Amino acid sequence: MAYTEPAFKHSLKINDYLCQGCTTCMRSCPTGAIRIRNGKAHVNDNKCVDCGECMKVCPHKAIYIKQDDFALIENYRYRVCLVPTTFIGQFEQKYKTKAIYACLKRIGFTHIYEVEHEVEYIVELYNKYIDQHPEINTFISPYCPAVIRLIQVRFPSLVDNIIKVRAPSELAALIMSNRLIDEGASPESIGIFYVTPCAAKIAAVKYPVSHKDTRIAGVINMDFLYNKVKLMLRDSDNDAEPVNHSLSTKDVLWPLPGGEASLFNGSHYAVDGLQNVLNFLERLEDEAVDAQGLVEMRICDQGCVGGVLAINNRFVARKRLEDRARLFDDPSRNTSRYTRYNNPEFCKWIDEQMEIPEIKPRSIYKLDDDFQEAFKMAERMKKIEKALPGVNCSACGAPSCAALAEDIVRGDANINSCIFLNRHSPDSEEIIRSIWGDHVKTRKTDNEKNNQ
Repeated sequence: MAYTEPAFKHSLKINDYLCQGCTTCMRSCPTGAIRIRNGKAHVNDNKCVDCGECMKVCPHKAIYIKQDDFALIENYRYRVCLVPTTFIGQFEQKYKTKAIYACLKRIGFTHIYEVEHEVEYIVELYNKYIDQHPEINTFISPYCPAVIRLIQVRFPSLVDNIIKVRAPSELAALIMSNRLIDEGASPESIGIFYVTPCAAKIAAVKYPVSHKDTRIAGVINMDFLYNKVKLMLRDSDNDAEPVNHSLSTKDVLWPLPGGEASLFNGSHYAVDGLQNVLNFLERLEDEAVDAQGLVEMRICDQGCVGGVLAINNRFVARKRLEDRARLFDDPSRNTSRYTRYNNPEFCKWIDEQMEIPEIKPRSIYKLDDDFQEAFKMAERMKKIEKALPGVNCSACGAPSCAALAEDIVRGDANINSCIFLNRHSPDSEEIIRSIWGDHVKTRKTDNEKNNQ
């Protein structure tokens, strides 16, 4: 019986009209989730981890991230914008944070709430989880959802190392919705919208690993909202405060490399960038590195400011956030948390809501639920790989000969897909066209014209 684990859901989409089947995305994918079929890129939903690397490298801009319709905010009387500090870091220093918030209100939001205001409580939840699990030496932060999915599909033996606590955006949504309800708002009149710098955070909201309901009603792409606000800032003379609080320096720096890890006592590590994360996880899985304590990981280089939906250069955005953080380095500023945090019953409820019951491994290497059948398939895959040329040319539409061997075993391809083995076959032209599309015929026609 073939392995049929339910597929992940994703916000990354491919525009077939723009896609040229150039293999750039396929070669960059860390989990081998992309194949070329009929001259277009296709994504295996079960292998994709929403890291966004394909979108970053696509030379034809054929990969995009689908967001919720912005008009959804009009369905609610109370329209809350959950703003990560990464969004503020996209703007030049001359634009005050309050002026940016004023533009968000002019767009249609009634409340502005900064996601990182809740990181102090998140740190408490992390520490509580760490204290409750002395049997674990290395704790991996759950903040980056792409890291969680990467571990699930490529490093399943490490799922127990992930701290099982939901993201700060979920806590911010819980706190904000309860605050509005306390003030008399009905739950159905509250719409909370999160501004995301990447595809993985959209997937985390829409299809959470916790399988718990979210208070977030919609997700807005950061680049979309940035462009709307930037146009309005030119003639904006008004300022707007967020909801009854001020951020601290540590809050502002949270999404940057080391901003999370630095808040913990004892050993902690900060790893950012896809290749660095992959290398670290590989060594951690092989027990080649002794990393006791907390490991903060970000798939994107320079953390969230390097997200695919961030507008400005990640190094510039990081410097802007660091400069803004200095403005908050004032002990006299009001940084008190929501007063209901002092209520034990409320804190217990928050703890329960923020808990992730279980994170299941989803190994991309699992071939079948039946062990004996999976063993036979693995042996067959090895034999097929040995029969292939081993040049990893990608002409078959797979990223490597090993990937093609896996596709053959799973029934998604056949041995004739290898043009080296099939180059003298009378059916080779048809097979190649099934991989690379009709433009193969155009090239052949051009060659025939040149030979005439």
